[in-house]
Amino acid sequence: MTIHPAETRKIDPIHGPGPDRVEIGPTDLALAEWAQAGLVLPDLPAMRRYRLGRLVAQIAKRELGGLLLTDPLNIRYATDTTNMQVWNMHNPFRACLVTADGYMVLWDYKNAPFLAEFNPLVREVRSGASMFYFVNGDAGDAAAAAFAGDVADILRARVGRNPRLAVDKVMVRGLRALEAVGLEICDGEEVAEKARAIKGAEEIRAMRCAMHACETSVAAMERGAIPGLSEDEIWSCERAAPPPPHPHAAGRVD
Repeated sequence: MTIHPAETRKIDPIHGPGPDRVEIGPTDLALAEWAQAGLVLPDLPAMRRYRLGRLVAQIAKRELGGLLLTDPLNIRYATDTTNMQVWNMHNPFRACLVTADGYMVLWDYKNAPFLAEFNPLVREVRSGASMFYFVNGDAGDAAAAAFAGDVADILRARVGRNPRLAVDKVMVRGLRALEAVGLEICDGEEVAEKARAIKGAEEIRAMRCAMHACETSVAAMERGAIPGLSEDEIWSCERAAPPPPHPHAAGRVD
């Protein structure tokens, strides 16, 4: 009997722990593998609250009005959402604003607002952060001005007259547009890195699950890498023996 590859996936775009994940997530096979290894699954809502708290604390420490993120990895940290990550690295169409009072707004692809529905910490989902030439052509400056106006309006509504906005990465026209609406731009990359530097207990649990999955997969490939197989056959190797006990099998976070 032939087993369809969909039945053996441990990561799948349509699977995940209930309504908590609407994009790529672990299947029951991955969850069972972690349980067999004695790993404790992370409390994802608690992890998201911790991360937002870290960002807000860094914003307060620098007396900023807010933090604007356009790096897709920083957006993932803040919102726990992804959308075409590799393409987004080349063409920045997403943005996330975290204000000093913890209010979080995500700008996403106009047809994908549902990607953040599982996370109540994302208070608004908008579109309109794209200002790169491939999408706007010669109208990029106008797109940047509209986006900057949105950011300024949100900041005024949430934090009043504080014009200090940290930005991690932004296109030249975006920087000029933000300054044109009266915002004082500060270095947001350092803010995001300092927030991410200290890991919480749930993040450590998530990291242990990810490391176990990686170690198990690489070990299976290593056992299957025998002469005569193509690279694709090695990548899809199912000759894996049961993995050895994980060093953190008890799921401790000390």
